[in-house]
Amino acid sequence: MKKLLFLIPIIVSILSCSSSKKFKTNSSEIVNFTILQFNDFYEIAPLEKGTIGGAARMATLRKKLLEENPNLLTVLAGDFISPSLIGTLKVDGEGIKGKQIIEVLNAVGINLVTFGNHEFDYDQKTLQKRINESNFDWVSTNVNEIKDGVKNAFKKEKSGFKMAIPRHVSLTFKNIQGGFVNVGIVAPCIDANKVKYVEYDDINTSISQELKALSSNTNFYISLSHLNKEMDMKIATDFPILDLILGGHEHDNMMFKIGKTTLTKADANAKSAYVHRISYNIKTKKYKLNSELVKLNSSIALDDKVNQIVTQWKDIESRTIRNMGFDPDQEIQGSEVKYDARETILRNEPADFTSMICRSMMKTCPTCDAAIMNSGSVRLDDVIEGHISQYDILRALPYAGSLVELNLTGNLLTKILDAGWNNKGKGGFLQWAEITRTNSGQWLINNSSINSSKSYHIILNEFLLTGLEKGLEFLTKENSEISNVITVDPSNKENIRRDIRLVIIDYLKKGGR
Repeated sequence: MKKLLFLIPIIVSILSCSSSKKFKTNSSEIVNFTILQFNDFYEIAPLEKGTIGGAARMATLRKKLLEENPNLLTVLAGDFISPSLIGTLKVDGEGIKGKQIIEVLNAVGINLVTFGNHEFDYDQKTLQKRINESNFDWVSTNVNEIKDGVKNAFKKEKSGFKMAIPRHVSLTFKNIQGGFVNVGIVAPCIDANKVKYVEYDDINTSISQELKALSSNTNFYISLSHLNKEMDMKIATDFPILDLILGGHEHDNMMFKIGKTTLTKADANAKSAYVHRISYNIKTKKYKLNSELVKLNSSIALDDKVNQIVTQWKDIESRTIRNMGFDPDQEIQGSEVKYDARETILRNEPADFTSMICRSMMKTCPTCDAAIMNSGSVRLDDVIEGHISQYDILRALPYAGSLVELNLTGNLLTKILDAGWNNKGKGGFLQWAEITRTNSGQWLINNSSINSSKSYHIILNEFLLTGLEKGLEFLTKENSEISNVITVDPSNKENIRRDIRLVIIDYLKKGGR
């Protein structure tokens, strides 16, 4: 595929010089093209003991589809620069901060990406570096950069030339007879990460403007979106002209049909991908869409070139962790375990792995009534079998973070737990220790009903007290129903509560499970 130029609209001609049996046609009226969709990609190496996912399998699948039909567009629907354990590390005094992801995605051959909320985890300067390092193109319909008090599109700089990231993209796919179809792409992003250097325009207004700009020469409409499922469904309803929504943000695969619009999301970390094969009839203006969920398991070989890059980064990760004083290979002895720490479990139900973490938190606070954490702080998305290693814990919680001890009213505790329960499927789904939810929806603490007027002593991971978790904006130090907040000085090397990972490792070494 020819390189996208940063113009509005972007026009790209993708020439088909051959076709597979699946796409073979002698009709000049039919144009066949394929879209390979990934979303929410953090772990460059395969998961589940190397049997699923990983950048090297992404590359293999892409090459196979290119052989099938050169009219291929490979997209990633946001969330990739952060988070990961490698991204939190430093080499030669400089934070890696997603550099590894950009390098492997360049090697995979990704064509087009959009922003996800985690693209804004790092500072403005770091994000700009990552954008500039990318060989692929970006599109964003409603995200703006605030620089020197001025709002503009983010830019990509190559060879000293700055190019604005466009608000929509227009592509042209051709068949061997010269027949063509124009594809228009918009790309909205959820405003879930409100950092100072980013401003989000209204999603519906932005999409409406860009679809209007595309309307004069577009045959097939796509939204490459990083929104939650409910928002994507509303977009499909509000803009029925959309043929396909390539979604992200949720980490589980799904497919919905809303009117004529097809909405798909693949599993995070390239555990799966969606392959969309479209046959467009130039004469009738109608198309056939075949959307296939492909599992990137051990049946798909690892691409040698990409796997070599992944191995190099994993070696850097191992050396850096050791220099920090951790032993990634050290297995914590004791009874063997099996923890299912896949996000599809942690974000939907009380889980053994996070319950163990909460119990480890309580061990540092003997007077605490309960421990609570958000499931989104765990990014392992994997199954741990046998002995747990230090590396398992480091990879599970790349954000690290300290613990906070506080008192809060029973009324507020119930409100927190209800909000967490309503976050099913999201990172704001809460996990706990010494708390129970009955079948009727009643909350118990230490097997007794929560007394709304009583004060409870609770330990949390520090992120929960920022008010940044969805539905838990009220959970901040300023809340009048919170008192006696005890935090940890991160420079206090004697207090393991400065890093939740140290707390867990200590707990496991002492026999906790």
